Amino acid sequence: MAPLASGLEKGVEAVELPALTSLRGIAALTVVVYHSSFLACNVAGGGPPFFWRRGYLAVDLFFFLSGFVLTHVYRGRLAHGRNWGRIGRFLWARFARIYPASLFVTAIYVVCHCFGRLALATGISFKTQLIAALTLTQVPWLRSIAINDPSWSISAEWYAYLIFPFAVPLILRLDRRATAALVAGLLAAATVDQVIGGQQTSGWLALFRALPEFFGGVLVYRAYRAGVCGAVWQEDATLLGVAATMIVAFWADFPDGLIVLLLPALLLAAVSNKGRLRFFLDIAPLRWLGDISYSLYIFQTVPFMVLTAISPVLTAHGFDGVRFEALAALSALAGGILVHRTVDLPARLALRRLPDGVATVIARTVPSRFAPAATASSRIAMRRGS
Repeated sequence: MAPLASGLEKGVEAVELPALTSLRGIAALTVVVYHSSFLACNVAGGGPPFFWRRGYLAVDLFFFLSGFVLTHVYRGRLAHGRNWGRIGRFLWARFARIYPASLFVTAIYVVCHCFGRLALATGISFKTQLIAALTLTQVPWLRSIAINDPSWSISAEWYAYLIFPFAVPLILRLDRRATAALVAGLLAAATVDQVIGGQQTSGWLALFRALPEFFGGVLVYRAYRAGVCGAVWQEDATLLGVAATMIVAFWADFPDGLIVLLLPALLLAAVSNKGRLRFFLDIAPLRWLGDISYSLYIFQTVPFMVLTAISPVLTAHGFDGVRFEALAALSALAGGILVHRTVDLPARLALRRLPDGVATVIARTVPSRFAPAATASSRIAMRRGS
């Protein structure tokens, strides 16, 4: 999940948007608690998810957030026309951000498969699943995902990254009418997908779910920069109103498509807020949760697999229902912290530094190889000239 920073001009450091870091952390925790509730219901005698039963919609918020954040960070770098060097650096940065933790979880699944601890449904090829996981192509090519289910959204978002450097400069230059038409089209597409697909996490409908929401986030950023509706979005009442409307919609069983339409408003109200809630969204625990959110999200299925395997023992000792749900959520949180510190951060930093390291090695090696030849030829030229 992308680091949060401000729109950049050349050579200017970005300003972080802490509200979005916190919002991302809340969304990741919501997904984990939703999955924990679902797991407790299936293997530990818990009831159907109630309070968190629409937690899967937090993934849709992720897509809007990603489009917003990446536009915020790269707008200045990509606004000066197509530059393959900048595009290459952008894609490498995204690869370094999402791939290490995903690869680590895939490796755990491979180990489980080798020891016969990974059950696959009939007709599912582990080899096909592994190739798709390693290349981040689960979406749209697999009908179901057996290696780390949550990675579907990472796969879908990778396609958005490939399109982003080419589409965003065009989107940011659209006039008002074209922008309004694009907003309407993307929101309509997102709503239709919710109605037709029903929260699809594989196949083409999953991709159709992710892309409109991601580029919807790009347009939310444009509205944020333009100051659309001005001071209204800065008020606590606006943020509380949007949040309350979403909660009512959750409990009243409004269609998912209508709730998705509220996500851009939630994003805009959170990032624009200048009231007392701004300080709540800037508190250290929420920002920390946002920092580890990607590792928490991508790793959650591993502790869930372990708890599923030992669920008979846990339920026999009283860890069933809500207790099992809490244990699952806490285990996922602990695993996410561990992966963030030992895998995600070190690998990300190493990969981000790799191009500079390779360039340095080439710069040191190439001249030394050709220096003698160059010196000899220059001597010959000097002799001929004399």
